[in-house]
Amino acid sequence: MRARDGAVAGVAVLAVALQWGTPAVVRVPTGLLLALVLPGLALTTALFGGRVLSTVERLVLPPALSAAVLVLGGLAMYAVAIPLGRVSWTVLTAGVTVLASAATALTRLLRRQSADPESVTETAMFGTVLVAERERVTVRTAAWRLVPLVAALVLVAAAATIAVQGTGAGREPFTALSLVPAAAGADHPDQRAIVLTVRCEEDATAAYSLRVVGDGGYQQTLAVTLQPGSTWSRTLDVPATGTVTADLFKGTSVTPYRTVHLAGGR
Repeated sequence: MRARDGAVAGVAVLAVALQWGTPAVVRVPTGLLLALVLPGLALTTALFGGRVLSTVERLVLPPALSAAVLVLGGLAMYAVAIPLGRVSWTVLTAGVTVLASAATALTRLLRRQSADPESVTETAMFGTVLVAERERVTVRTAAWRLVPLVAALVLVAAAATIAVQGTGAGREPFTALSLVPAAAGADHPDQRAIVLTVRCEEDATAAYSLRVVGDGGYQQTLAVTLQPGSTWSRTLDVPATGTVTADLFKGTSVTPYRTVHLAGGR
């Protein structure tokens, strides 16, 4: 393993050790380094170590590949029900960094054993790179030089697409109903104030019927229509004793979709 590869893996291990028991001024910078820089550096060397990269490529690839690791790795962990926390993110980024560095070392060893001394070093597509011999630029070689940048763009685009699709995957439309005591009291001593709230997370505009029932024959029915993502709230004065029950009906259904209870004094 070359000194640079060993250094990247070593810094990753050190950053992992600094994520626990250290102040934020140490933990945050090393965590950002571990998340946004080191995996990309290690993957750049592992994937494109056989050629000379230009300045543009060396600047673009590490953050792009690091972002791809975070997005794809995060989605993979979520898919297998691994909690997304400090431990899982640290293991993911450090593991990718160390494994990529080890793969680079192995690749160099195999390449050294089968190296052709007459082979010509490949030059970069952008920028100036000093090499012993500059190979002749052809359509084929130019296309190969663009591979790292294209690969980075494809990885980031794929990660973004999967992330967008993943945010909606498995989402079920729903409506939430809550019933809590109001901060202010009721106007009459034999009553109490409650706050009834409906939150609509349906895919389209929904109509509801709310039935509130309490002691002493108390009953009130309310009609509510909500847009997706909107909230309706109302303060009601209900009997001070007994349990208040609120039933939420969707559309013309006669079966309650949601039912909540709020106990009162005796």
